[in-house]
Formats: sequence, structure tokens, C-alpha cells
Amino acid sequence: MRLAAAAPERVAPGVWLIRGGLTRAMNVFLLEEPDGGVTAFDAGEKGMAAPIAAAAAPLGGLRRVVLGHADTDHRGAAPALSAMAPVLCHPDAVAEAEGSGGRSYWRMNQLPAYVRVAHGLLHAHVWDGGPVRIAGTVAAGDDVAGFRVVELAGHAPGLIALWREADRLGLASDVFYMTSLVGRRTEPHVPPDAYNLDTDRARESIRRLAALEPATVWPGHRGPLAGPGVAAALERAAVSAA
Repeated sequence: MRLAAAAPERVAPGVWLIRGGLTRAMNVFLLEEPDGGVTAFDAGEKGMAAPIAAAAAPLGGLRRVVLGHADTDHRGAAPALSAMAPVLCHPDAVAEAEGSGGRSYWRMNQLPAYVRVAHGLLHAHVWDGGPVRIAGTVAAGDDVAGFRVVELAGHAPGLIALWREADRLGLASDVFYMTSLVGRRTEPHVPPDAYNLDTDRARESIRRLAALEPATVWPGHRGPLAGPGVAAALERAAVSAA
């Protein structure tokens, strides 16, 4: 488990972060429920299932898993976790969660050759746990452990973020990236075109996130983006190269 993920860290009231993968670039969040237990937001890569379950246990156990979207590195641990708790996503993400995990619309031929080969192996053997049965759905305005669901599709169908007005905290899944294609930390930018369902919509979703004027946003990889310049940084990300 120590290889698969770091120990959970409390990053905000009622919010725990598990950084997964060998480079600790995959983010999964445990959100404390008011009546006990936790909701996992996103499921990282498949090897994170045991660390997620172990981190949830002292917090009252895993109540549900809510996918920010259905790409292989965000549904990865969900099939294993579905034996413990129901897995939910946006209605528009169900087909990919239960099917290809994003492969149906990716254009990986646009990636540099070395990245294409490496990612092909990682998607197949490290990140993806395979299709997962979706037990229910969430949509705009729904409450998830005190956060409001915000629909921000573009990078992926049915991509959602979670927004908490009280402290202006956003959990954004892959609305924007703070990682390069080889896992290095970067400034916020629009996800690569090769992995986007619709890059123009992805840019507009980043702008919609910026319009919330967040104080802190955690993306699906690395981060956070925090401080007085968050909205401006997101505006710059919306016009960055894809």
C-alpha cells in the first residue's frame, strides 16, 4: 500500500487527500459525511483501492464513490471499491465508466511517440481497473458531503467538480491539469487535446470554474492551486496551449 499511495493528509475541514501512484500525481479525496463515514471523490489508479479503503476505515468507512469523470486513471480503483460501496457518476459519464474509460474518443496518435507508448502501457496495466457498474448518478446542484455538484464537461463527458461555498473550495477532477504528460508539476493548463472530448468546451469549463472565484482548487493531478490569484490563473489556463 505504501507503494500505491501516500498516507492521507487533511487538506481542509472534512477533506482528506490521498496522493497515489509512484510519482504521487493521482489525487483521490475522502469527504467526511455529516452522519459518519466518507465519500471518495474520484478513484485514482487501480492500485489505490486498498489505500483508499484503509484510509476510510478510521473515518467511519467508505459510504460511496463519486467519479469526477470516467477516464481510466479516475475510475481505476472503482471496480474493487464497488464491492464495498456504490459507485456514482454524472449520467453522461455512465457509458464510459461502464465501457471504454475514455478510449472511445481519445486521439492518442496526436501524442509524442514515447508518451503514446508509455501511456498505452500505463492505461492498460497500471491505471485502469476496468469497467465498473454504476449504481446511481449525480447532477448539477446535488449535494455531495456538503459540496455542490457543478457540471464542467469538455475534457470528458459528464465531468463534474465539487464546490463548497463556505470556504470557496473546489475539487475539480480534470477540468484543468497541473501535471505534464510525464507527471511533472506544471502551471495550470487546459488538458491535452489528444485526451479531450471537446477542447473548446474544456476551455469554457475552466472559465466557468474561474467565475466561481475560488480560494483553493484541487485538480485531479498534483496541485493545489491556491491564493489570491486563483481565478486569474484559471483564466490563463483557459487560453493555454492544448
